[in-house]
Amino acid sequence: MTTDSHLTLAKKTPYYKHLGIEVVEAEDGYAKLRLDFKDYLAHPFGCFHGGALASLADSAGINAVFSVLTDKEKALTLEMKINYLRPVKEVVVYAEGRVIHKGRKSAVSEVDVRTGEGQLVAKAIVTCAIS
Repeated sequence: MTTDSHLTLAKKTPYYKHLGIEVVEAEDGYAKLRLDFKDYLAHPFGCFHGGALASLADSAGINAVFSVLTDKEKALTLEMKINYLRPVKEVVVYAEGRVIHKGRKSAVSEVDVRTGEGQLVAKAIVTCAIS
């Protein structure tokens, strides 16, 4: 069940605007988000900072969860684990989150972060509390 109010809320998130995260799609337990490379998102060696990629992965995971909630339910990230697989710079990256478990009080999403050409950059698991 897609909830437009959750998607609207996500698109209005100031942190997303600050980093440049764009919600591309979110429905039926799936979310795809985009982040363009910018110099201010780089670490000293010129690649995407891990924190920027983690923010993108977390956002994809929780937006996937938002897409299966009712308008009365809320979700917050409890825990996230991320593995960085390759450094990337000067590219667009996409994070695709898929809900792999939803219970009454928690949900878990699996997230792949990839370049526009499909190279896997990072893999994350996002656990959310539902209230």
